[in-house]
Amino acid sequence: MPDTFLWDVFLSHSSRDKLRVRQLAEGLRDAGLRVWFDEWAIQPGDDIYAAIENGLEYARSLILCMSQAAIESDWVKLERNTAIFRDPQNKGRSFIPLLLEDCRPPAVISRIAYMDWRNGGAEALAKLIQLCQPLNQKAKVKTRRGRAGITPPTGTMSSENPLYIKREADAYAMLAAQQVAETVVIKAPRQMGKSSLLISYLGACQRNGKKTVLIDLASLFTDEDLVDYPRFLTLLAQEMWEQLGRAPQAAPPRLSSQREMIKYLERSLLKAVDGVVVIAFDETDRLLGRAYQSDFFSMLRSWHNQRADLSTNWAKLGLALVISTEPYLFIKDAMRSPFNVGLNIELRYFNEAEYRKLNRLYGARLTEAELGQLMALLNGHPHLTHLAFYALTGPNPMGYAALSLMAAERDGPFGVHLRALENKLVDDVGQRLLATMNQIINDGKASSKDDFYRLYGAGLVRRDGARILPTNQIYARFFSKL
Repeated sequence: MPDTFLWDVFLSHSSRDKLRVRQLAEGLRDAGLRVWFDEWAIQPGDDIYAAIENGLEYARSLILCMSQAAIESDWVKLERNTAIFRDPQNKGRSFIPLLLEDCRPPAVISRIAYMDWRNGGAEALAKLIQLCQPLNQKAKVKTRRGRAGITPPTGTMSSENPLYIKREADAYAMLAAQQVAETVVIKAPRQMGKSSLLISYLGACQRNGKKTVLIDLASLFTDEDLVDYPRFLTLLAQEMWEQLGRAPQAAPPRLSSQREMIKYLERSLLKAVDGVVVIAFDETDRLLGRAYQSDFFSMLRSWHNQRADLSTNWAKLGLALVISTEPYLFIKDAMRSPFNVGLNIELRYFNEAEYRKLNRLYGARLTEAELGQLMALLNGHPHLTHLAFYALTGPNPMGYAALSLMAAERDGPFGVHLRALENKLVDDVGQRLLATMNQIINDGKASSKDDFYRLYGAGLVRRDGARILPTNQIYARFFSKL
């Protein structure tokens, strides 16, 4: 049995019971439990057997949803037997039979007391949540957040916020935080939740006794700071030193070269700090187009490579990089890139189950049909999804019909977001990217590979097989009018 679990609960069930089990899964997840449910955990193209095996290995508890269909299912038998083999005496309460309907449990589990779920209900759910918590922790059942506590969805969202949606990427990041020293690369288009995940990861690192440095390239440095490479390296070293406690013996000098930066980090700063240090770079896209971009990122790769020598101070250095742009735009040589080593974590769009959860948490009361329409409109885009639910439930709530009608308008519920995207394209490379965007809308292709990756990094387009499409209907409608 592993020491670290990615999920609190694995739900074993028959597909014939999907509706009831989905409702159960949502109730457990609303209470803060990490739930392995096939609809959420298995994505198109995944190896189904491997995904189930991984879920069984890294789930603390298995809930067997018993019905006649489940008892006759070969998949459910495999999952049940795996859980029993892992803990034959069920001392860790890792196997919980749940009776969905009248049926005769298999003899192999007849000695294990089951929980009656034929009528379900809030009291039964609270008891089940208690059972699924680690035995050495007191269960905390989270209550739903009322409208009064909802704030506008701007910037980074804390993982402690009840509206924060935890995806598989969160579990992998928490697991990485427990390693001695790791390189973590968080990849996704803009406004997918990368910075929020980074903050959560660094918090987990701190709870595991590590010291952390967060370098936000978007806010810490002016354009003037980034023009001159030695000046940038000097300011970077200064920021690291300050965040790590300003040890007098490690005060940074003015650096005139990348070589001096490497020496300073290994011989002075890391030497002066006890324990593991994680240096995280957010908004790395800010360096795109700088004359020194390849040199800088190859330096980060060298930090990663030198960590293999356990006799040096590099062995206690962890790295975390957040990136929106396709890595090859930063550095052409894959052998010098820091983006293809370590643990690569990619954030996906929200799924239908997560839309249902946000519908409940925001108190939006959208119908299933409206939820489906909203997801088709936004394609699960995390930031736009929160903007939509806030528009539906905030201080000046609007109806879904009005939101859908005004979605692509400059003064509509997403207007600030859309205008910012428009300005970014114009500011970055003039009209060229706008022309490429319209080519994608009209023809489903882009004549320039670099332009496609820039638009992809901005979160504006996606691949669908051989075609390139706008990320969602709003972007298609808005940019087609420009």
